Amino acid sequence: MIDNSLDLLALGDHTGRLLRVNAAARELLGYAPEEMAGRHYTEFVHVDDHAHAAAIEASLREGRPARRDVQLRYVRKDGAVILMSIAVRWSPALQCMFITARDITRQESDRVALRQSKDRLDAMLESIGDAFFAIDAEWRVTYANRKASDFVGIELSSGIGRKLLDVAPELEESEALAFYREAMASREPRTTELYWKPRDIWIEIRAYPNEDGLSVYFHDITAKRDAEGAVRANEQRFRSLFHQAGDSIMLVDRSLSIVAANGQACARFGYTEAEFAGMAVTDLNPDISLPQLGRALRAGRPQLLRTRKTRKDGTSFPAEVHISRFEDGGEALYLAIIRDLSDREEAGRQLRDSERRFREVIEMTPAGYLLAGADGVLRDVNPALCALTGRAREALIGQPLTELFVAFPWQALADGATGAAAVQGMEAVIRHRDGRHLHVLFNGSIERGADGRLSSLTGLMADITGRKLAESRLRELATHDTLTGLPNRALLGERIQDMLDRCSEGDTVAVMFLDLDRFKEVNDSFGHEMGDVLLCEVARRLTGAVRADDLVARLGGDEFVVAAHCTTGTAGAARVADKLLEAMAAPVVVGGHDMVVGASIGISMYPRDARTRETLFQTADTAMYRAKSSGRNRYRFFEPEMTVAAQVRMALEVSLRPALARREFELHYQPRIDLRSMEPVGMEALIRWNHPERGRVPPQQFIAIAEETGLIAAIGHWVLLEACAQTRRLIDEYGRPIRVSVNVSARQLAQPGFGAEVRDVLARTGLPRSCLELELTESALIEDIEHTASMLRELKKLGLVLAVDDFGTGYSSLAYLRRFPIDVLKLDRSFVLQQDDTITAFEFVKAFVGMAHALNMAVVAEGVETAEVLDFLCAAECDEAQGYYLARPAPLDAVRDLLTPNAPRLAG
Repeated sequence: MIDNSLDLLALGDHTGRLLRVNAAARELLGYAPEEMAGRHYTEFVHVDDHAHAAAIEASLREGRPARRDVQLRYVRKDGAVILMSIAVRWSPALQCMFITARDITRQESDRVALRQSKDRLDAMLESIGDAFFAIDAEWRVTYANRKASDFVGIELSSGIGRKLLDVAPELEESEALAFYREAMASREPRTTELYWKPRDIWIEIRAYPNEDGLSVYFHDITAKRDAEGAVRANEQRFRSLFHQAGDSIMLVDRSLSIVAANGQACARFGYTEAEFAGMAVTDLNPDISLPQLGRALRAGRPQLLRTRKTRKDGTSFPAEVHISRFEDGGEALYLAIIRDLSDREEAGRQLRDSERRFREVIEMTPAGYLLAGADGVLRDVNPALCALTGRAREALIGQPLTELFVAFPWQALADGATGAAAVQGMEAVIRHRDGRHLHVLFNGSIERGADGRLSSLTGLMADITGRKLAESRLRELATHDTLTGLPNRALLGERIQDMLDRCSEGDTVAVMFLDLDRFKEVNDSFGHEMGDVLLCEVARRLTGAVRADDLVARLGGDEFVVAAHCTTGTAGAARVADKLLEAMAAPVVVGGHDMVVGASIGISMYPRDARTRETLFQTADTAMYRAKSSGRNRYRFFEPEMTVAAQVRMALEVSLRPALARREFELHYQPRIDLRSMEPVGMEALIRWNHPERGRVPPQQFIAIAEETGLIAAIGHWVLLEACAQTRRLIDEYGRPIRVSVNVSARQLAQPGFGAEVRDVLARTGLPRSCLELELTESALIEDIEHTASMLRELKKLGLVLAVDDFGTGYSSLAYLRRFPIDVLKLDRSFVLQQDDTITAFEFVKAFVGMAHALNMAVVAEGVETAEVLDFLCAAECDEAQGYYLARPAPLDAVRDLLTPNAPRLAG
């Protein structure tokens, strides 16, 4: 790409010596890249620009690491000097310069020529006899000469860009405004004469509409009108002629002396009417052939001459003169009507300039240009099209369009089948000389004859190959997972639907939802980067475990979908699922550790379980959750009973939403016993749901629903408020400290305002802060470790007691125990009751308690159901315990007797 660049690309070291130069050096400077390598860049810079180059280099190292559009003169190998636009960037890290250069000699020359052309146009408009101004379609003044600005009495520059009525508000009361509006609306040139009251003069106005707006010439014709009035008063016979004339008119006698001239002639030539009287025609036309002209006129043949007329000041102008002979009272006279062709010639010059500028634009435009005739053969092309196709102009001219375009509707356009006069935004494909196909965006203008057939085609085209490649990439991104490259949810739907449409009678399609069993553990333990590595390896294994025509897609997170045609029904689907589980059984190296992740797979069969794509997804998802709840690392086929369970769950969710407002919740409490004094020191608040139809709903059936739906935040707040309020009343009643333990969900802990919520509850209920213990699960602690650590520190500053519930059943780690300000570890009942050949429950609990005490944490054992368990917990020096053997959870009134005061009373 670098060597094919048309711009000069170079790399220089910290001393300014060139390390590398691309192939464009040969075209731009005449040097081979190897000739420039190792030489200092100033060797190629014009000597007069060395100081400028040195200043630029210094600025790069002193705070401006990049400079753009710097113009320097370079000396080619052949000695020619060219002007180049330089972009250079200094890299402090790499200690090198990146240089890009482009030859702008031609552009600079064109810019100077364009400026000179504009200056000439301005000078011409200033030199004409008329006042002149131009307005755009929005009636803003775009140009005015000095005569026009003097006419309205303002500075020339102050009027440009302003609305016409703002510059000349007197127009509001003048007929001129209506005249300008008519000319603008009709798009046709117009001329008029009208009275200008502010200056008490008559003016002649010529308005020429154009694409950009309106050009207006005007001048004072008061003298002309006065002259015409005098002529009308003194010579009635010429009244009509002179009254209507817009051109210069002269009466000449047989001796070719001027008898009379109208005001237009006076204005054009600069003579007064009195000065014209007696002047010879030759004074105005020194080179006229009088004998030949006289013979033609005497023969009665009017003459039309193209000549140049000389003004009084010696200047001349092109004119068209119509001469005819008539007699008045027996006297032969000649009538000469002289039309100034200056405007016409100027218009012709402007047209030629416009055509020249058009050619220049075509030559310079980066878009490819072509002109084809009625036969579809190329008549003209520009350099951009040559560069685009890799062919010389001579190789393109004379070639049919079918040779250039891979596909082009030439025949339909040529026959007039479409009747179109233009081709807009058509995408086409052209052939490059090396055989490549390039995508272009084609816009064309079609000229048609009277028969509607195409006579010529003019077109511009832009290379959109890069855009087409980008669109293809965007389609890839829109339909494929960016991490694994597998089809994403959008493409999955299309592919599944295609498989269903092609499924023949008696055939089946299995749709499998696959969810990784330990992906969250990998993410939390090794980070998301290692999690991505795992997902890519899973995608590779799944793809390798199925046939080429089967489908593997990623829904997102750790969820994948496999779809396969299974001619043998469920047996075939089971074989595919076994292969998938087998592929997942091999360890995956993650962060230097061998991990066996495993997966849970739910299978739905088409058409047995569902006949639509959406229902297949739903039933496979339901089966997957059943597989996960059945022990993980297995597959389950969908069964109708699973839908019933899902419906029951949905019914519970619907009932759960208004339950808080209907006051269907209540709190039960289970006392906690100090194993040293065997006296109750606190209690755990446990929520109960009294469903109006189902009766008492166990927490394990609705807490997970509340978590998933977000209802847990409101329910958790109610539990916290109710438990603190009821405990405060107990403390007031018994006069002793009682600690209440309240469970906090991961969603509650994740809320930024949870700390403020706890402060507010304590303030409203008056519960001493040391009497509130918040229980958190291990999974809640590692949901967002940074946020969790910050929130726990905030809660700890309040003076609360923080506990980890069911410790050892989740993601147990000494690292987070040391990182988080934990006070209490609640040992799960499974560890209290466990027995195996390697260690007894007592030995395990003893070791666990010792570890916790070493970390300054208290231990609470859960699930104490027998005296034997209670005895070995006491022997293991466990701090507190709770369980059915000690006290069952019950409403507050039922546990009051267990909280009788033997402990010291509260101070104050």
